[in-house]
Formats: sequence, structure tokens, C-alpha cells
Amino acid sequence: MPLALTSLGMVSSVGNSVVASCAAIRAGIVRPAPVVGTDVLDLQSGEMVPVTGHPIRGVTEGFLFLGLWVRMAERAIQDLLAHGQLPGPAQTGFWNTCELMVVTPVLDPIRFPILGESVDASLLKEEYAGTLLELTGLPIPLTRVRSFPDGHVGVAAAMEVASRLIESGQARRCLIVAVDSYLEPDTLDWLARRNRLKCGDNPVGLMPGEAGTALLLEAAHAAAERHGHIDAWVQGIAVADTGGPRAEAGSRRDGLLLADLLSSVLPTTAPFQGDLIVDLNGEEWRARAFGGALARLGPTMADARVVLPALSLGEVGAASGGVGVCVAARAFARGPEKARERMVLSLAESGRVAVLRLVGPDGVNAVPR
Repeated sequence: MPLALTSLGMVSSVGNSVVASCAAIRAGIVRPAPVVGTDVLDLQSGEMVPVTGHPIRGVTEGFLFLGLWVRMAERAIQDLLAHGQLPGPAQTGFWNTCELMVVTPVLDPIRFPILGESVDASLLKEEYAGTLLELTGLPIPLTRVRSFPDGHVGVAAAMEVASRLIESGQARRCLIVAVDSYLEPDTLDWLARRNRLKCGDNPVGLMPGEAGTALLLEAAHAAAERHGHIDAWVQGIAVADTGGPRAEAGSRRDGLLLADLLSSVLPTTAPFQGDLIVDLNGEEWRARAFGGALARLGPTMADARVVLPALSLGEVGAASGGVGVCVAARAFARGPEKARERMVLSLAESGRVAVLRLVGPDGVNAVPR
């Protein structure tokens, strides 16, 4: 069953709204800045210099972990409420039937030493989501909160669950909020120890960034009943596991599973002429997987246009899937274009991969009969 994407919200290093952020990404605008506290080697001078990142100026400075996530998530939700002209918190009937799905990085104590040796299961639901609901005033019961600490594939995993809940009638709508920051000091240390940062002696590293996104998915009839605006339709969701983490697969990862997922969500074997929005970040293993998938699909993807949000935002981790969906949906708003559909591709360090297929609000097969 296709899902109606009825509103979007986003905050990033290049914009404080989904409209501004996606327009900046489309235009190739970047706002990099040195990140004081983490140094890398500059080959030209031979000196250690601050690593370059993509911070959200004026929003995230001075905040860490849950506080940082809440800062970005609250702004993304406020943007979502305004963008879709949604009912406010006072409309309890609208929000009581909504599931809140929070997408975050994997809660790895090595990346987040603040977690200690064990992770409290209630951390995301009560401390993070509870605080977020209190700040935004949204009357979504805590019993309707679900957490997805799944990194890059978290948004797709949340959409899978949202599809089942909406199709079964357990929910009329689902709010997916995805955040991540690769600019926290502990995360930068974690990246540096693994030689993942882009610098003079590691040109295939990543540039750390941060972002927050919010997506509202509704059943087709729920959106029609309230005459809601539709940004796009989600017509295909596929998530799978390669069977091992990236560290084990290493350079042998070849994109076979990604190619299979792409084939599974394509409506026909005709050449795909839309956009492929991919979470490539400069690291070789991601490029190898994506390139392998394209090679296996051959002429089917020969006319596809590749869009890389990380060129503007840097690596935004768990928020990357939400960024991809926002970029795809906002592209449909630009008016008639050759591309009537778009794919969002996600590759996680855990070995999981995901593909989302979106069509425009007037997509041929979008509205269910």
C-alpha cells in the first residue's frame, strides 16, 4: 500500500528549513568550517590543522548527545508543522492516532562513552522522545513511541514498520524523526581512531556533518479526509542485510544485495530515468558497493542521475535517509520534470542496505483504487 508523505521538516548546515536546505543542496551550496579540537595532517604545510566539518551554526554549539539531538529534532518538527500546515498540538484527535518513530545512530558505547557498558532500553523512549514531546507540545502518547537506533537504514526500517501499522489500521499516521551528529567530540575521536576522517593523508575519508529531519506518513484515506497536502508517495520500501558488518566485509562488498533491492522496487525492467539519491560520503567501501550495484543493473540504470547530499552536508549518519527523502520530495515540487520517480539508497556500517522508491504527488499509480 502506498504511503502519503504529507509533510517534511529539516535543519542542516545549509538551511534552517526543508525548503532552504534542499534548495541549497540542489544548488551545490556548502558551508564548511574548521572543527576545533580534532586535528588532522595538512600535507602542504606538514602541520596538524583542525578537521573540516559541516556544523549547524547557531543551533548545536555547546550541546552533546541527547541535548544535541533534541535541539535538531525540535526544529525539524516545527518546520514540518509549518511546511504541511498541519493541525497544532491542540488538535489532540489528530496526534493521538499518530505513532512517533525516533531514528538515531546505533547506541554503541565505543562511540558514545557516556552510555557506559550497558544501554538503558528506556533511554530513547523516555529521556529523548519524552523530552521532545514536551518541548513541541505534541500530544502523542509515550505508548505510541518507537525507537530505531539503526543508523543509515533507520528511516527505511521505520517506514517498513509504519507501512504495516497504517495498513493494519493500528495507526492513521506516523511521524518519523531522524537525527545524527558526527561533530560531537567523542564521535570525532571515534572516527579519528578508525582513520575515517577526510584529510591530506586520507582522501577517501568522510567530512563530519549533522542534520535533523522529520517526515509525516499517512494512509491515503486519512490524508484525503482532511484534504491534506501531499509532497510525494512512498511506493516501495526494501531493507535487507548482507550478513556481516562493514568491517568484516571490507573491500569485498560488491553491491550485489543493493542491486537486488533496487530491482525489487522497480516497477518494470524498463530503464530507470529518475534520480538515485545516495548516502555516499567519500569512503571507498560505499562507493564500491554502489558502483557494483550499477554495474550489475547495466542499462537499467544508464540514464539515472546520481544525487549526493553529503557534498553539501557532509556525513549526517542516521539523518541521511530522511535527508534523501526530503531532497526527493522537494524535487517533485519544482514542477514538471523528466524524472517522475526517485530512489533513496542507504548503506549502513552494520551491513544492512535499504532502498526507498518515491513518486510525485500526481504519480500514475499513486492513489489506491
